[in-house]
Amino acid sequence: MKSLQETYKIKSYEADLNAALKPQSMMLMMQELANLHADALGFGYDNLMEKGIIWVLSRSHVIFRRVPKWREEVYFKTWHKGSDKLFGLRDFIMTGEGGEEIATATTSWLIIGTESRRLQRIEQHIGNDHPSVNLVNAIEKPAPKLISPTELKLYRSRVVEFTDIDMNNHTNNARYMEWALDSIHDTIPSDGFISEFAVNFNHESKIGETLDHYKCKTDKGAFFEAKKGETSVVQIEFKFSNAL
Repeated sequence: MKSLQETYKIKSYEADLNAALKPQSMMLMMQELANLHADALGFGYDNLMEKGIIWVLSRSHVIFRRVPKWREEVYFKTWHKGSDKLFGLRDFIMTGEGGEEIATATTSWLIIGTESRRLQRIEQHIGNDHPSVNLVNAIEKPAPKLISPTELKLYRSRVVEFTDIDMNNHTNNARYMEWALDSIHDTIPSDGFISEFAVNFNHESKIGETLDHYKCKTDKGAFFEAKKGETSVVQIEFKFSNAL
């Protein structure tokens, strides 16, 4: 099974005030589809937990041609592209009922020990010779390493709460997106939408820890970073389009 495709109908709680799919909902859909495909291929959550290791998302890059709306039916497809050094690579494409491309995404994943939290070499578990490897690119280049703008200013501080934590015992990736959107929402054009975002997950955060949230406008959108002291936890770069 070189790819997995699922049909989704955008639900009301996945939509924003414009009835469009939220970025964090897109991230959760990607997370679930990746889990389903990895399970089918024998290197999903349960398989890795038996070895004392887990997948963690490190980088992602999502591009929307348009944003699907509440009640719209879409087809979401994923495949994995083997490994590149420490990263496991996985891509996605979302299409509409007529087959038109709605969104593309590429992600880079790491494997860490459940107890040590140390990085593991991916090829020890999933080699590039695995029969399910599919080298097709949804986005030509891997998700980028982000560089924070010098213009970032402290916006607020926030304590990681119980409901932020997922089953990997750290803040879930989509929660960071929610925090970012709460910080930068006033920079999104009133007649526009988020057409692209890139995320770097740099460090785990745990319940009770305080993270400082920084933000700034950029030429093409906005930038958000959450830090634990001087340690960068997550960086998110947004690009906006001027028309819905």
